[in-house]
Amino acid sequence: MKKEVTYIQLWLKSNGYDACIIPQADPHQSEYIENHYRLISHFSGFTGSAGTLVVTTSKALLFTDSRYHIQASLQLKGSGIELMKCGLPDVPSPEKWLSTEMNGSKVAANARLFSIKRWAELSEAVNMCDDAGFETLWRNRPALCDSTVYIHDVIFSGESVESKLTRVRAIIKEQEAGYAIASNLDDIAWLLNIRGGDVECNPVVRCFVIVTLSECTIFIDNSKITASAAEYFTKHGIGVRSYDDIDEALKGCEGTALYDENALNQHLFLLIKERRKINLPLYIARLRAVKNSVEIEGYHRAMINDGVVWVRFYKWFNESLESDSRITEIDVMDKLRELKAEQELFVDESFGTIAGYAAHGAIGHYAATDESNAIIERKGLLVIDTGTHYLCGTTDTTRTLVCGTLTDEEKRDYTLVLKGHIALGTAVFPKGVKGSQLDILARQFLWNESMNYGHGTGHGVGHLLNVHEGYAWLRPSENNIGYEPGLTMTDEPGIYREGKHGVRIENTVLVVPYSKSEFGEFLTFEHLTLAPYAIGAIDLNLLTADEKRFLNNYNNNLKNKLKPYLSDSEYEFLETIAYEI
Repeated sequence: MKKEVTYIQLWLKSNGYDACIIPQADPHQSEYIENHYRLISHFSGFTGSAGTLVVTTSKALLFTDSRYHIQASLQLKGSGIELMKCGLPDVPSPEKWLSTEMNGSKVAANARLFSIKRWAELSEAVNMCDDAGFETLWRNRPALCDSTVYIHDVIFSGESVESKLTRVRAIIKEQEAGYAIASNLDDIAWLLNIRGGDVECNPVVRCFVIVTLSECTIFIDNSKITASAAEYFTKHGIGVRSYDDIDEALKGCEGTALYDENALNQHLFLLIKERRKINLPLYIARLRAVKNSVEIEGYHRAMINDGVVWVRFYKWFNESLESDSRITEIDVMDKLRELKAEQELFVDESFGTIAGYAAHGAIGHYAATDESNAIIERKGLLVIDTGTHYLCGTTDTTRTLVCGTLTDEEKRDYTLVLKGHIALGTAVFPKGVKGSQLDILARQFLWNESMNYGHGTGHGVGHLLNVHEGYAWLRPSENNIGYEPGLTMTDEPGIYREGKHGVRIENTVLVVPYSKSEFGEFLTFEHLTLAPYAIGAIDLNLLTADEKRFLNNYNNNLKNKLKPYLSDSEYEFLETIAYEI
């Protein structure tokens, strides 16, 4: 057994526990977290962004979803930790496994790292005890990040702090609450028009906020407040208290608390548990998910920036391959970041670029390392999933590139994924439809061939916030979110053949009005992404006339929009890869 796990097992026995549960989480229930909170990575060696580690006195299990099955298999090899591939038949969830194998056992966990909802689910199976003593076994643990606050100007956000607070206070009144607790970092950044750099590739700052009908207070480390930020908070009537003051502040709050059980952690919940309380999931998330006209215009501007990057990258990539230059996956990642940084309003990448060549393309969230870094040959497919934060918006795009000679299987796989991408991206649907109702459109051509992919087909995209917005999703499972105009989503089906190749095609899309009739209001998607598809990977015999028409219209649109920003040679190159079929 991995020595770090063995240390936990000794701690469990010494402290009278049967097991401990370690989530991939921070006190704000963020998807992406500071290195300080990457407990799973330290204790198991698994570096994916989703998972739960369960350690008992005799065994250890890592539960993770299909995006990370291949990666986890590789990273856990020889560790003695059993991989539980969630989503596969007969593989239980952590709570189901605990209910069957550890029912009623005494289990240690850090209540600050579990949402109210998640703690309750686990408590139905075992006796959950708030004890994070095992975390002290992590020697030389990384310190918390020390980024400072910067202001996200209203010329980019499109709405003032006062207006946003007014909308939140209207919800407080409607719910007959006394105050609202905001703990999700994206919610707070949006609400106060602030940004930071506490989480890699996520421009957020570690803090909590309490809003009453007359006051707003942010709880944040004083070291994060610059002179300009202090002036900004004073100007907008926002009180500032220390991050650690949140416990005492909640104990002293009067009236009914409004919160989101998916975002507020169990530790803070216990401080208000004995009073009347109202759970209202996603009450701020919905406000930020529906983009205003300024934000939408910002997305268009960001996509032009990214479109220029893609064209320049394709040109460099093709010329390098033709000259037999030695290109690796890390070279691809470095070149993309270099080209992005040259663009106006660039802030950061919105996640670490995935550049997976050949078999690495079948690893959903592959991250090239010095050890795994593959040389790209003049054959096969290269999956590139990359995104950018600009002050005006956030992008997320995946393209599968042709590196040279392709097999019939590779071309067929690419074409089937593309057909699903087009079917979803051209759909017309009633307002209020849910992602689970649309998901089959992207999978239908793969299902017809007895093929499938394990990840969701789409997710919301934040505006200079988390690239996975966490509100509206597009996947088989239900999340009860009805689609409405202004949502920014992704359309990203894929297929993954372990040990051989992967294909994924992704555009960021905007939900827009389509028509109104006696049957109600209908919506569709506007494709925001401006990046050429790999025409050379398509089996044209499998495309319908309508699908060819979509591709031709898409290519004409991207050429028209990008031409003013490209040199003559760049545009000439674009015409050679974005041609009519």
